[in-house]
Order: sequence, then structure tokens, then C-alpha cells
Amino acid sequence: MTPQDSERIKRFVDKWQNSGGNERANYQGFFLDLCEALGVDGPPPKGNVEDDPYCFDKDIKVYHPSGKVTPGYIDFYKAEHFIIEAKQGSALTGKGTARRGTPSYLKAMEKAFVQAIAYTRNVPNKPPFLLTCDIGDHFELWMGFNGDYGGYAARQDIELASLQREDIFDLFVDLFTDPQARNPEKIAARVTREVAADLAELTKTLEGQHEPQEVAHFLMRCIFTMFAEDVELLKEELFTTALKTRWQENPKSFKPEVEALWQAMNEGGTFGFHGRLLRFNGGLFADPVAFDLSADQVKILLDAAEREWQNVEPAIFGTLLERALDTKERSKLGAHYTPRSYVERLVKPVVLEPLQAQWVVVQGEAKQQLGDDPTPAKKKRRSRLWKPFSQNCGKRASSTRPAVRATFCM
Repeated sequence: MTPQDSERIKRFVDKWQNSGGNERANYQGFFLDLCEALGVDGPPPKGNVEDDPYCFDKDIKVYHPSGKVTPGYIDFYKAEHFIIEAKQGSALTGKGTARRGTPSYLKAMEKAFVQAIAYTRNVPNKPPFLLTCDIGDHFELWMGFNGDYGGYAARQDIELASLQREDIFDLFVDLFTDPQARNPEKIAARVTREVAADLAELTKTLEGQHEPQEVAHFLMRCIFTMFAEDVELLKEELFTTALKTRWQENPKSFKPEVEALWQAMNEGGTFGFHGRLLRFNGGLFADPVAFDLSADQVKILLDAAEREWQNVEPAIFGTLLERALDTKERSKLGAHYTPRSYVERLVKPVVLEPLQAQWVVVQGEAKQQLGDDPTPAKKKRRSRLWKPFSQNCGKRASSTRPAVRATFCM
């Protein structure tokens, strides 16, 4: 964010902060000012471009399950980018969408989300981002590169004033100019290639010095340690900090100290001034052997440790390691792995959607039986209905936990 960006976005926030009252009168001016503040192009006049891929009041046909077709209008639309549904609350009762913070207001914002979801089903391609906006107050954002935005609770709430933060400013610039820059699969692929290159480089330096199986175990321990650090199973960036401040300057200390770290991880023991570590009991650190590394080799490990590990899928580690050790396959590192969305395309229709459909039916039957204000007789029925249902849910939940855990563990 440049100083000029900061000045523009501050003027925008100052102008619109806490405004309220009339969404239809204000929303186009608000979004045109937002485009100017972000330094991005606003939409052309409606009708100037065939099919209006970027416009206000996008005309669409809404197809209903009954077969009925009604006209719809998306407040702000950019094909392959976003759908935005605007509201405008107020600090006063009876003005605008509703008074901010009241049940009526919260209900109206959730209704705006439901309306926007309906629009996504009636455009040629679902956009990766879905937003609702209370003009002058905040945005609610959902990301759906795989076509699933989650429920209302999956939103990211973004206060208007937070647009002055560089990370939020950059996010909104990407929404308008390059939404694929936020695609988790593409980010994962990029980081995967970077990690893969680090592994390949380190493996080359170890060839001829150690047996391939020993190199494999060493690399896997390093990779798992980096991942454990990223998810805060190892606190205070313990491994990365040691690589940067101790082992790069004094590489001779790497082997004995990292072996001591891995032994502490295996036993759940103490390690230096960090106190007791969690116990990693999968057997990976049962034989905590490390190699003597040069300063250059430690630097390669440091480069890998400083990658964006939160964007790397644990499922690809096996492929990375396999190809890092195979000289014929090394050039393919990071090129192929199964993205999460591919797995979800199989799991969702086969497993999740049938369960969700059953859950909707159970909810509907329960509501029909109980009513809004149950009589004593209905309360008895509720207890009879709830008890077996809750027991069944408990069994189902416990039976699925091992699968989830197995997916997480390496």
C-alpha cells in the first residue's frame, strides 16, 4: 500500500463511516467511491458491454424448484470475481434496513446472504467470492473457489475502517483485479513447488554421503517438524528460530541439538529453556538420527522452514519425499498431486450431502412435532424424540473421529 493508497482509502472511510438510511440511493455511489479508493477500474455504464459482465443491477433469471422463473437483480456483479448484495443499516430505529445490532437487522443481513447464494446458482459460473455489505459499516465475505461458500457462519466480517489495513486493502484489490491470487489450490501448488525445490536441492547435497533410506527418514522428520511448528504443536517457532539464530551460524551444533529436540518430541520431555514439549508418539522420532550439515545445507532447511506451510496440504508430503529421493522423478517435484477440491468432489456427493439431507429431514420432523410453544404433552414427545436421536448422533460422531484423525496424522 503506497502513501497515495492510504490517503484515498482514508478519505473513503471518513466519508462513509457510520452513514445509514437508504441503500438504494447510496450503494452505487458507495461502490464507485470504493473502486476509486482501491485504485481499480469501476464498472462501465450498463449496456455498454454485451451481457454486462461487470455492472450494477445485473439482470438475471432466477429459476425456482417449482419451475417458476422470476427476474432478479444483483446489486454489484463482476463475472468470475464476485457477487455483492448491499444493505444499509442505521443507528436509528425505522431508518434503513434496520437498526444495527437488533434482531431485525441480523435477520436482514442473513437474508441478504441467502439471496446472494440464490444468485450464484443463476449465473453462468459461480464467482469465487460472495459478499454482503452494510454500507458505511462492514462487509461480510465468503470464499468459494470450489463452489461451496459454507453457511452464513462461515463468513469473514470486515469492518469498514479495516480497509485501511494493508492486508485487507490488498484483499479487496485482488477481489476486483485478480481473485485467483487468493485461490487456496493455486497458493498450495506454488508453495508446494517452492518446498519441493528446497527438498530436491538438499537431497542432491546428501547423495553419496548417506543411504537413501536414511535420507528419507531424516527429511521426513524435518518436514514433520516444520509442519508441527506451523500448527503450533511446537511453540515459539522453535525449529525455525534455531535454524536462523543457532545452527546457521554454528552448523556443528545442528546434529546434536536437533537430535535432542527430536528425542524430547518423542518422549514428551523437556528441551532447553522451552520446557516440556508435547509427545509425538507415532514412532517417527523413535530413532532421532540427524546428519552433520554445512552452513549452506542449514540455509536450505531454513528456506524451507520459512515457507507458507499453512498453505501446504499434508497429503502431498509423501509424494514430495518420494520424488525428492528419486533422481528420475525429481524434475516433476510439485507438479502433480491431488487437490483438496478433487477429493471433496467425491466425498461431498457420496458422504456429506446424503447426511446433510437426512439432517434437514430430522430437523423438519422435530420442528413439526414440537412446534414453537410446546405443551407439556409435546415436551414429553420432545424428550422421547431427542434421546434416541442424540444417542445416535453421539455414536455417529465417535465413529467418524478416527477417520478425521487419520487424515491429519502423517
